[in-house]
Amino acid sequence: MAIGLPIAAGLAILGLGLALMPGPREVEQAARRAAPPAPSALPAAKPVIAAAPATPAPPELAPAIRSADAAELVRLTRALIDRGVAVTTAQVAYDVAAAGRPAVALDYLAARPDGATPATWPLRIELLRKLGRDKEAQALLATAAMRPGGVPAAAIVAAGYALDRPDLIITAVASGAIPPPDAKLAHDLAQRAEARGRLDWIARLDRAGGADWRASDPWLALRVASRAGDQAAVSRAIDALPAGERDAARTAWMTRTGDRAGLRAAIGAQAARPGADLPVLAERLLALDARADAIALLRRAAADQSPGSAVGQRLLYLMGPRPAPADRDWLRARALAGDASDQARWLAAYAERDTPATALAFVQRHPLAARTDVAILRLQLAQAAGDRAAARQAMATLLDGRSLEPVTLRRVSGLADGLDPAQARSLAERRIAAGIAGPRDRLDLAWAAWNAGDAAATRDRLRDYLAEVPGDLPALRLMADAQARLGGPAAAGPWLERALLQAPRTGRTRVELLDRLGRRDEALALVTAMRRDAPRDMELAALHARLLIAAGQPGRARAVLRP
Repeated sequence: MAIGLPIAAGLAILGLGLALMPGPREVEQAARRAAPPAPSALPAAKPVIAAAPATPAPPELAPAIRSADAAELVRLTRALIDRGVAVTTAQVAYDVAAAGRPAVALDYLAARPDGATPATWPLRIELLRKLGRDKEAQALLATAAMRPGGVPAAAIVAAGYALDRPDLIITAVASGAIPPPDAKLAHDLAQRAEARGRLDWIARLDRAGGADWRASDPWLALRVASRAGDQAAVSRAIDALPAGERDAARTAWMTRTGDRAGLRAAIGAQAARPGADLPVLAERLLALDARADAIALLRRAAADQSPGSAVGQRLLYLMGPRPAPADRDWLRARALAGDASDQARWLAAYAERDTPATALAFVQRHPLAARTDVAILRLQLAQAAGDRAAARQAMATLLDGRSLEPVTLRRVSGLADGLDPAQARSLAERRIAAGIAGPRDRLDLAWAAWNAGDAAATRDRLRDYLAEVPGDLPALRLMADAQARLGGPAAAGPWLERALLQAPRTGRTRVELLDRLGRRDEALALVTAMRRDAPRDMELAALHARLLIAAGQPGRARAVLRP
């Protein structure tokens, strides 16, 4: 028989008040039991697939294990064996792996004549996994799964789980490389195969023999039979269920082959009744792939709720990042209804789901546009839309003197791209006042004060900045300039000395600092040496000439500048 709906979907749409038995509660319980498990719900399998030998490698090898390459380790192993020292390839390889050197351990095994034995097979699998070479590890497992009598069965099973290849465990069963599985292993393999939709794996597992997993889990048997469309197997699985669950399962099976349009109409009729559980009915519509109808029901259910409610969250999820025009219209309407708090939340939900420019135009006109959280939303949208003018307008609202918490200031600062200088300065001052400023804020304000001709403010800002970043050469030079303007050259001297300590051992900056400190002979000596290395550097020549003129040597200055 052709199967129309997945079993989980078919079971989820029951309980409609139709004349089907058993009742809705029993059917819902059956639906939960019949739904395929999520992969994460399967039993975790994290076996240790490689255990070190009881006896470690000889102490003579300890330094080499930590640092030598594979070739050196092979040479040392051979030498120890020749001397009669008891050492094995497996001992050395496990110790190298334990030292955190999986690549060296793998190369060592490859170079040893007994490095590819069944005894080292689990370690090779583990090393390949640690190195991210899963395909090679899987190839190694596939070879072992086809060779009976080689690798121990427990190691093959453990590797199959570690590499997430239950199919290769099934291959090993089929080839005789491992014994037929017991009930626990057979059930787990069937679960994993069913979760991946690999009925062919289950068929191979059945042919290989072993314990009857269907007897221990008839619900799993029912799901597998349903996916295969095998009605006889479905009937056998239902008959194996506990007596109290058989009727619900049979009802589910009948519903799977029902009239989808009729079921959809029945849900619509039930939703029209007063007191209908609209969210539940919406989920049943989703099971019928009637997404638009489900969203319409949830819109009705969310009409008096916030976006953070369970219904609101489910509705927004189904709408997706770019809802249909009707859904966007509904969101805009919700953003204009209810109390201010709900309006702001629906407004944010709408803004996330329309283009930034369109959403910005709506949010700017909203009655709550001047509210702090909405102004931040305007700023976000303006930045996303690349609208610098709108971003500055939003920032002007936020910096109108209102109180802003530190967390809000940080958020606003993260959206401060493209502000005008006055806003940037105001925002930095607010961060400083709130105690969340970084050193850069104070330096920016110092430069702003200097550019505005306020040497005293420059000095005050730099004092705080240099207390945190004492070695900033440009800041030290700016402080020297501010001190010179306020108190003359003598006041600048200590700052110039500090700047000199931070300056490179050569270069124009050091020359200029030496000159300003009155150490003109040193400045001339340095610039002369620099010009020997760069005789065609005209800027350097001009600096040399200026120093010579200041030293009262205009003739030499003219010679320096002569082409």
